[in-house]
Amino acid sequence: MAPPTKNSLLIKALQKREHWALKQLYNTYWKKMFVYAYKIIADQALCEDIVQDIFVSIWEKAPNSDIQHLESYLFKALKYKIANSLRDAKYTRINEGVIAKLPSENNTKTTVEFQDLEKQVLQILDTLPKKCRNVFYLSRIEDYNNLEIAQELNISVRTVETHISKALKHFRFHFSHLLTLTFMLLKIF
Repeated sequence: MAPPTKNSLLIKALQKREHWALKQLYNTYWKKMFVYAYKIIADQALCEDIVQDIFVSIWEKAPNSDIQHLESYLFKALKYKIANSLRDAKYTRINEGVIAKLPSENNTKTTVEFQDLEKQVLQILDTLPKKCRNVFYLSRIEDYNNLEIAQELNISVRTVETHISKALKHFRFHFSHLLTLTFMLLKIF
């Protein structure tokens, strides 16, 4: 039987969760692993994280692991971590591309559609009786609550509710064909 090697003693010490073994492993392989990763990824912080993750993983799995060749194991783990990192970076770039293609508030077509819709709402609002129009305007455009509207216009809260209800019915009648468009626009914003 061959005498135990330095690496086999290190593996046994890791399995027994001896801190000196992890420190020895780290001091022996950290720089080699970092340089290998940096040649592929060229991102210092990411390479440091990847190498650190491998050492943490070894420490957590050591008691139940059956590592035969320590250096081979470390570099194989490094290879897979680098591959996963590159895959994730590619996926992130793809997602950023998709997100960039989504319409934004400054999208001209959306802005024009919104302005047209707003113009139609104001035109329908103008067809309401004056008191009803004022109540609805304060409620929906100025964002007053019913009590504030009642106090502002010197009417009861129940009257405010009635005017809002009438205005909504009026809009539903005049605007029924555009409700679908409205909801689609609202989902975009």
